Amino acid sequence: MIQIQQLKLPVKHSEEDLKKKLAKLLKISQNQIKDYKIVKQSIDARKKAEVCFVYTIEVELPEENRILKRVSSHNIMLAKNTKYQFPKEGSLKRKHPPVIIGSGPAGLFCAYALALCGYHPVIIEQGKQVRERKRDVDLFWKENILQEDSNVQFGEGGAGTFSDGKLNTLVKDAKGRSKMVLDTLISFGAPSNIAYEQKPHIGTDVLLTIIENMRREILSLGGNFLFETQVTDLEWNGNRICAVYGTQKKEGKTLRLETDLLVAAIGHSARDTFRLFRRHGIDLEAKSFAVGLRVEHPQEQISQNQYGKENMEL
Repeated sequence: MIQIQQLKLPVKHSEEDLKKKLAKLLKISQNQIKDYKIVKQSIDARKKAEVCFVYTIEVELPEENRILKRVSSHNIMLAKNTKYQFPKEGSLKRKHPPVIIGSGPAGLFCAYALALCGYHPVIIEQGKQVRERKRDVDLFWKENILQEDSNVQFGEGGAGTFSDGKLNTLVKDAKGRSKMVLDTLISFGAPSNIAYEQKPHIGTDVLLTIIENMRREILSLGGNFLFETQVTDLEWNGNRICAVYGTQKKEGKTLRLETDLLVAAIGHSARDTFRLFRRHGIDLEAKSFAVGLRVEHPQEQISQNQYGKENMEL
């Protein structure tokens, strides 16, 4: 595959215009193009009179090396696609399944990767499954009735499920993790354009189905989910955690899960787990963070300011 970067086209262009541009840049006829795919699409709105789409395109051609010798541009090169590779297993023999605390994005993708490799992870989540959680969130917004462990912060899918699904993933993706995440979301029901749009986005309505599909796949691969279950204690064997204790809230039943690996994918609101870790002498390091301010304006005003009056449909 040959990759072309910084390919610019007017806002109102057709697929035929894109093919013509590809053929012109590569100095070939259109019928030589076997296939192509959009890798990245963004909008350049710095000049309101010349707003345009900017693409990175990968093109499949016959005799690609010969064609590359004919074109002289630092924006045209052989494509370098890095596929994410799961880390190799260490030397320590595994006797018990890994336990993951939290079913937000980090917990779900960790569980999915482990399940694909045959590790049969157990996911502990103090909140509810995503559909039940959605009902609790709707009830809060309509009647101000708060469920402490099932709200916009707690539950399957994590806090991002109700922040309208903005996907700000790695800018520099040397290991292929970002592409793997986006391709996985697409395979579970996300629209395919998230793979190349500059600021990909998935609405909460679609995320609900994606999260359910991920859970079903993890279960089919031998994973297990324990919802409405709170981690209450840890058991050690020397300097290693060997078991996790949890309480199932509805039954009041205490569980003991033996494990060789504990993953804490707990987000920023699991204060009870933070306190538990501190009690056990587990070091926690605060990350720096940025505080944003959300100001809402009419979409028409935003589009006019960003793209100019003549391009407001963007």
